[in-house]
Amino acid sequence: MSATVRLHADASVVGSEWKSRLYSWKTIVMCTVPLLAFGLGTWQVRRLKWKLALLDEVNDRMHRRPIALPLRVTSDEISQNEYRRVIVYGVFDYNKEMLVGPRSLEGEPGYILVTPLVREDGSRILVSRGWIRRELKDPKSRPLSQPADSVTVVAFVRRATGKNKFTPESSPENNEWYSLDLDLMSKHADTQQVLLEVIQPESTTAAIHDARNGVPIGVPFQVDIRNNHLQYLITWYALAVITSGMLFYTLRKPESAAAKIRRLRSKAGRIL
Repeated sequence: MSATVRLHADASVVGSEWKSRLYSWKTIVMCTVPLLAFGLGTWQVRRLKWKLALLDEVNDRMHRRPIALPLRVTSDEISQNEYRRVIVYGVFDYNKEMLVGPRSLEGEPGYILVTPLVREDGSRILVSRGWIRRELKDPKSRPLSQPADSVTVVAFVRRATGKNKFTPESSPENNEWYSLDLDLMSKHADTQQVLLEVIQPESTTAAIHDARNGVPIGVPFQVDIRNNHLQYLITWYALAVITSGMLFYTLRKPESAAAKIRRLRSKAGRIL
């Protein structure tokens, strides 16, 4: 067999192998990876726009003037006014006090203190008053946390965060609470399904005083909504680019012996 015939046969075999690889199931699966990554990156772009709009809306609500909370609150009002500052008056019912946790603050173990508030008309709501140290679990160790008179509370309207699959089930019978389960807690304390989060005064001196004397440390006056969509979209788009490059490199048509000889001859001619 002449060299020319062998070269043509080699080119035919290479072309046939390349086509069989190009139209294989493996190639089809490989093509879906960059497409899927690009689609997820595009979805994260939409999610980022949504989250930025949500943060703007929440920030606007937070900085509005505090309003008086209606005596009867509907679920729609809670959704529409989440993160809105409200003012409520009433007397705390310490007999139904609940400790949710354990929860840590700056590495120190403790609990979130939730206490029913009895309002002027006798209606009851739940108030998440803030964090206390584990050593102050016993109410007798923190008398300053239990004022006997009527109180004025400035708080955020919040929806309960619920629990994840790793959180144990709460036990109302034993007054053991591992998550802010609004349904269970409201039934246990005989309150409306309304949860408020007390806002901590911005004074550092006040926060230190509260921590030392067992007064719950409320939530800071800031937005606490995670926004990782920018990192996610960068990751997905980068993965789409990388896998597209890998796919192109893998599926490029291999060079036959004849084509390689022509390329080397052409290169040699240019050099000479």
